[in-house]
Formats: sequence, structure tokens, C-alpha cells
Amino acid sequence: MALHAKAFKARREIRFYVGEQEMRATLPSLCAAFIASMYFRSYFGIVGPPLSQELKLDPAEFGYLASAFFTSFSLLQIPVGLAFDRWGVRWPMCLMMTAGAGGSAMVASAMTFWWSALGQLLIGVGCAPVFMGVLYFLGVSEPPERAGRLATIVSSVGSVGALLSASPLSWFSERFGWRSACWSAALLMFLSALAIGFVLRAKAPAETASEKDGGRWKPASLLYLLPICFTLSLGGTFRNAWASPYLTGVFGTGTNVGAALTAVSIFAIATSFALPVVLTRCTGRAVVIAALAAGVACALVLSASPGNGLATACAGLAVLYAIGNIHPIVMTEAQAFLPSGLRGVGLGALNTLVFLGVSVSSSVFGAIANVGLPPESTYRLIFASTALMLGFALAIYAIFGQVTRPAPGISKASE
Repeated sequence: MALHAKAFKARREIRFYVGEQEMRATLPSLCAAFIASMYFRSYFGIVGPPLSQELKLDPAEFGYLASAFFTSFSLLQIPVGLAFDRWGVRWPMCLMMTAGAGGSAMVASAMTFWWSALGQLLIGVGCAPVFMGVLYFLGVSEPPERAGRLATIVSSVGSVGALLSASPLSWFSERFGWRSACWSAALLMFLSALAIGFVLRAKAPAETASEKDGGRWKPASLLYLLPICFTLSLGGTFRNAWASPYLTGVFGTGTNVGAALTAVSIFAIATSFALPVVLTRCTGRAVVIAALAAGVACALVLSASPGNGLATACAGLAVLYAIGNIHPIVMTEAQAFLPSGLRGVGLGALNTLVFLGVSVSSSVFGAIANVGLPPESTYRLIFASTALMLGFALAIYAIFGQVTRPAPGISKASE
């Protein structure tokens, strides 16, 4: 703590601070951007099936569309970090979100697979800078403790976007059509981009590292985290795209998918608020292992009997989706191995792997579904592959993390 305080004091002259009044105007803009990003991460679970039906897409094309968003999103994480370092948050975030609004408009007007795929890619471009932008802006605008609190507020409010993309979106799409829903989302994202452009400061002065990193930088120390990063948001693949085909294919077209996805989202949000309390009693490592073990168990149960009741299906999907809440714990553990000069690039690379995992898994699920097996057999294979990937990540983390993990306590959220 003394070293951290000394380093912060040495840097404070080149930081800039946002006044209370300016921050009161800035926070709503950041929250709106985060809501839009969270909405678009999972909106395709509702919009995708009617779009696919209208454009007469096969399951593989549906999988490609679902993965297109996460492909561009993941590939842009490192370039976005570099852009922030050079030009600040304001204009890269504003321009990319404007491109995302254009992508939503393209999906709304799509008449072909390729037009909708390009729209999905642009939506990924629009959402790519949001999470990093919030952290980056607050990190150079506020003292560390206050920046952390404000980032938590923005993240909590932003989770409303996942709820909006469930029952509310389902109701809106049924009443006004999925194209109207995409047009509305495009308008809201464009307005959010304008707010970012008008409210955020143009550029924060760059920080210069004043502290020296102790120890020797060993990239191999992070290898055991790669499988877990790749599978971290695997449950999000179901929430974002494949839950609707699964529920309607196995339980019938009359299944209330919107209500089911709302329940899944509420569970994930509730566990995200409960996680800080859990971390006061358990280490981050224990939470990560428990979360992955629960995910493997649920995937195996659903693989053994994917049609064993709607409640069981929703509970399994909820647990798989909630695994994504351990994202900050894993990134906190990773920071223990990263020198300050490479922290942004290193975390950007790991974050890229997280979203690339969603993209790859969605395409794999599409290929499995395209084989043409009966619905229950199809989802047996899909959930079995999910259990296999999560189990592999858990084994690597549990075995090799024993050797390469940071000093005891470093992965606790409070530190």
C-alpha cells in the first residue's frame, strides 16, 4: 500500500481530475454506453431467430451471425487500447459507437445473410471500446479508490442492458417487429455516441510510469489462464444466441423465451452483486474453481437430459451464464504477473481471448446443429462439448495454477 501511495503521488501532477459537476454529467453518458453494449451482447438471442426465419438462414449461418459480433469485438480490444493511449477515450469511443449504430441499422434493413453479417460486425465495432473506455477514462480521471467505485456503479447500471434484451425486447419485437427493435436500438446507440462526444473531455494527459516493477517478467506465468479466459464467457454463448433455439427446439415453439432469458439475466445480475460479499470470506481462486465446477456440472446435467423440464433448463443456463461474473477476478489474478508498462496490452490480449471464445463456440455450436440430428441429440452434443471445454479449463487452472499463482491473497477483489 505504501508503494502504491508513493507511485500515485509521483504521478498525480500529470493526472487530470473531473469536477463533481462534470462527473455528474459524464456518468450518465458512460452508463448509457454500457447499457447499449450489454444490450447488443445478448439481443441476438431474441432478434436472431425471427431474422433467421425471414432470411431463410440455415443453423450454420445463424451461428456465423451470432459469432460475427464477438469476432470484431474481440479482435479490436488491443487496437482500442492503443487508440486510447494516443487519442484519449472521447473520439475513438464516439466514432466507433456511431459505426455500431450504423451496424444496427444494417441489421434492421437486412435482406441477405452478408448484409446482416456486416451489420453484426459493425455492432461489435461499436461495443468494443465501451468497457475499456469506462475503465480507462475513470482511471485517468479519478484517484484509484474513487475510480473503482464509479466503475462498479457504471457496470451495475449497465447490466440493465442485459435485462432490456430479454422480456422487454421479446415483447417489443412481437408487437412492433424485430426490424423496428433494431432501428430503435440504432437510434439509442447513436444518441449515446453523441453524448460521449459532447460530454467527455477530449484527451487526458498520458501517465508515465514512475514505479519500477519488482521481479522478472515471465510471460509463461500467464499460460495457465489462457484456457479459462477462452471459456470464461462460454455460458454467454447460450444467453446471447443459442438459448432461444434450444428452448423452442426442445420444449416447443410456444415456450416463453423472453421470460426464460429474463430469469437467466436476473440470476446473473444477482450473483454479480453477491460476489463482493463472497470474496470477503473466500479467495478469488476458490471462487473461480467453484464457478467452473458448477458450470461443468450443469453442462453435464443438460447434456444427459436436455429436455428434462423447462425449470431445469433455465437453471442450467443461468449458472452457465453467471460464470462470466468471475471475469474481473481472473483479470485481477493476471495483473499480478504483468509489469505496469505492459498491463494494458496484456489485459487487452486476455480480454480478446475471452470474446474470441464466444465467437468460436457459437460457430462450433452452429456446425453441430447443422448436422441435422433431432433437437435433443443436437443439444446433448452441444452441452457435452461445453462441459468438455469448461472441464479442461478447470483442470489446467487447478493443476498448474498451484505452481504459477501469485502470492496468497493477491486475487482477492479487495486487494
